[in-house]
Amino acid sequence: MGMTDGSQRTLRGVALLLGSTTFLALDVPAFAQGSQLPPVTVDAPQAQRTARTAASQRSQSAARRSARTANSGAPAPAAPGATRSATRQDTRDQVLATSQSTATKTSTPVLETPQSVTTVTRRQIDTQNPQTVGNALQYTAGVLSERDATTRYDSVFLRGIGGFGTSTNFVSFLDGLKLPRGQAIAVTSIDAFLLDRIEVIKGPSAVLYGQISPGGLVNLVSRQPSDIPYNEVRIEGGSHGRVQGGITSQGALDAARQWLYSISAIGRMSGTRYDDVEEQRYGVAPAITWRPDADTQLTVSGFYQRDPKGGYFNSLYPQSLAPAAYKPYLNRNLNIGDPGFDRFEREQAGVGYVFDRRLNEVVSFHSALRYSKVDTDFQSLQMAAPLTATGTIPRAAIRSIESAEGIAADNRLRFDFRTAAVEHTVLAGWDQQNARSSWQYQFGGATSLDVVNPAYYQPVGTLFPFINNDQSLTQTGIYVQDQMKFGGFRLTLGTRHDWTEQTNDNRISATRQSQESDKQTYRAGLLYLFDNGLAPYVSYSTSFEPTIGVGSNGLPFVPTTGEQYEGGLKYKPAFADMLFTAAVFDLRQQNTLTPSSVPGFSVQQGEIRSRGIELEARGKLTENIEIIAASTFLDTEVTKSTDLTAIGKRPQAVPTHFESLWANYRFLTGGLAGLTIGGGVRSVGSSYGDDINSLISPGYVVVDAAVRYDLVNLVRAWKGAELTLNVTNLFDKSYYTSCSSNFYCQFGNGRLVLAGLRYRW
Repeated sequence: MGMTDGSQRTLRGVALLLGSTTFLALDVPAFAQGSQLPPVTVDAPQAQRTARTAASQRSQSAARRSARTANSGAPAPAAPGATRSATRQDTRDQVLATSQSTATKTSTPVLETPQSVTTVTRRQIDTQNPQTVGNALQYTAGVLSERDATTRYDSVFLRGIGGFGTSTNFVSFLDGLKLPRGQAIAVTSIDAFLLDRIEVIKGPSAVLYGQISPGGLVNLVSRQPSDIPYNEVRIEGGSHGRVQGGITSQGALDAARQWLYSISAIGRMSGTRYDDVEEQRYGVAPAITWRPDADTQLTVSGFYQRDPKGGYFNSLYPQSLAPAAYKPYLNRNLNIGDPGFDRFEREQAGVGYVFDRRLNEVVSFHSALRYSKVDTDFQSLQMAAPLTATGTIPRAAIRSIESAEGIAADNRLRFDFRTAAVEHTVLAGWDQQNARSSWQYQFGGATSLDVVNPAYYQPVGTLFPFINNDQSLTQTGIYVQDQMKFGGFRLTLGTRHDWTEQTNDNRISATRQSQESDKQTYRAGLLYLFDNGLAPYVSYSTSFEPTIGVGSNGLPFVPTTGEQYEGGLKYKPAFADMLFTAAVFDLRQQNTLTPSSVPGFSVQQGEIRSRGIELEARGKLTENIEIIAASTFLDTEVTKSTDLTAIGKRPQAVPTHFESLWANYRFLTGGLAGLTIGGGVRSVGSSYGDDINSLISPGYVVVDAAVRYDLVNLVRAWKGAELTLNVTNLFDKSYYTSCSSNFYCQFGNGRLVLAGLRYRW
């Protein structure tokens, strides 16, 4: 029987991957027969064990394994089953995470990772109390997460790479696996309360993930089961009649701690800055872990989240282009839509597993899989043309009904061994995603809006089908990565080959377009760790990303590619629990998407070059002072385009600089003991709202504040109870987060006050 075309492509890809990768042979008889290579010494990994399980049979076995290799110095993580709570790095009590797992798919110290990495910890999330993941990223170097001012989505610009409309770059990874995305706005958005931390990897990381933006990757890490009991309940209220609550609990289900659980739930309802426009959300994320022995662990987890009312999301004509008589009316309280027509509903869910098994002292196996889906029903009145001389804004009625579902899987073997003086951690893996989506887009006329005397609850005419597409995407990748350690050097090498197949069925024209692509990507990074805590590094990486969606012509987009050179310096001083990082990079993205002349659609116009410098410091400066500081300088330019007037210009909505600083001060003694005061300032420079850089979106500075008080200082019986107060945009500044497509500008959020009570036990 002959092989299928797909099998032949896969075999050719395996051969290509093997041909581009240098392998190290192990001194194992089954593989060494006839080999002329010198023998290789294999050292067993040390297993770390938690204090709670030291007396158990699992920990005794681990201790014996560690004793055999105590002097080997071999690099390896602990066995997955016995140290889940340690390796998952609970971040409730620190703003600095000293290790990461997203950039390398191994638990690697940030100081030893030759790439720019930032982790937003659970403590930072709890302190700042962001209402979305996008809000949680606002104090991170290299990340712009408020270009779209809405609670519906978590869109990001990473190192100047982002977009609007169907080209928007969203946060799209959960626990290392990609979430499905529709062709337009069917995008999963996980509530920040359901997470343990957020890991941001800057620059291309296609070798391990395949399908990501060259600007970087934001990976959401969910709360996981733990054998250390923890429980929390909170209730909060604030601006616009906001009421919300959350509960999380985790611990062991049996005395032997073989069965662990975690469950978190969130509920919210609130008004918005617009009359009769509300937002509602409720969700739950359970997980259960089974670890029958020190070398085996299986976690099954899921999530369900529903947003019956999605708040607001709209753009307004910029004041700078309006006649003087109409400028005052184009403020952030003017709703360009209509509460009687506008609607946004979303339902999302997912279920999957993570399985870890240590096969022997050298080899371990990891397998993860998740099925997830998202459905949206969105309709709105939006601007269709510029403001007229009579003070009216033409509008159009749209409705977008979307669904997307997919399966993402990642399977890999890990080898921990030593060759002479070099310690190796090698990953060899295969991952795949299969996604399907459908999109019905309807378009119709609507009444214009008088900005001086806006009238709402107006009738809307018939909506006509404009797009009715089904789309499928299959991506398969195989990858190899070797993390080497010799003396102070840390060398990471990796390569990957991807195959993608994308099909688009246009139900209106009864036509089908399909495309197949494949690409080899590479990664190399070298770091030297000095004894004084300094760690300079250099790296090179490439990317390959299939582009979901179609243009206004109904044709599917081709994949984007990227290439980056990066150099940096990390420093972890002995005098404080702080980490200072600096990075300089040169990044290019080809086949980029930008807004087209048809509202809501994009075109692939060419190449964007982004050069920049990122500075970041975070951690505990003293026992009672915590600091999070970030600064980014960007030089972005359109270097290739089908629009010749855009060449040499800056991409839309990307400023030349943005900075942030957050500090917490905790009173340890005296009458104010138990009180923590925090505050932050965010500054974003000006940007452009069109391709020829004629529309300027002014820069802005916003101040945030937080106060927490531990009630045990008043009454001992109230141990675990805490009062909280958070104020975002303390001085209620009115500003644009961005402008795009010549006259679409978005106002930032006004002042949001949230007061709450939390109880932990």
